[in-house]
Amino acid sequence: MQTDHHKDADFTSADAVSVARSGSFRLDMPADRAFPLFTGPGEKLWVPGWNPVILAGDGLEKGSVFVTTAQSHKTFWMVMNFDTEERHALYARMTPEIDTGTVEVRVASDGGEGTLVEVSYRLTALSEEGNERLRDAFGEPEYAKMMRDWRRLICESRDRIEDHFNRPAETEH
Repeated sequence: MQTDHHKDADFTSADAVSVARSGSFRLDMPADRAFPLFTGPGEKLWVPGWNPVILAGDGLEKGSVFVTTAQSHKTFWMVMNFDTEERHALYARMTPEIDTGTVEVRVASDGGEGTLVEVSYRLTALSEEGNERLRDAFGEPEYAKMMRDWRRLICESRDRIEDHFNRPAETEH
């Protein structure tokens, strides 16, 4: 039985907006300390309101699944790759009826005491609303601003990040 409640039922691939954006920024911290900040659990240290619910795994290992909520939309994430030696993470993500795609993070030493972070999004809209959101949030100027904002938020959260890494490991109950 097919219902007619889905407003974008005739949305086709010809209608879908796709974006591919990459950007990078430098952090004044070692790469091994920076890499965990770009995980579901790690982003809680610097992203306001970020509160992932881990559904499977630990949020880091390949195959882990978590969900986030922002602007009244749930986004489902799956860790496709998490390589601590290469400092490479690949996430598949989907916000139902909005967009789907991947987020890739590469973290490398800058040759000194700092780190270069590269973040790449590849997203495809799943609806007209998704088209609008991708156009509004993932234009080149908006993406460059997002990278600057990420760097600023991490720098502003440096004390909380250092406290997290410097405290003794806690036993979870």
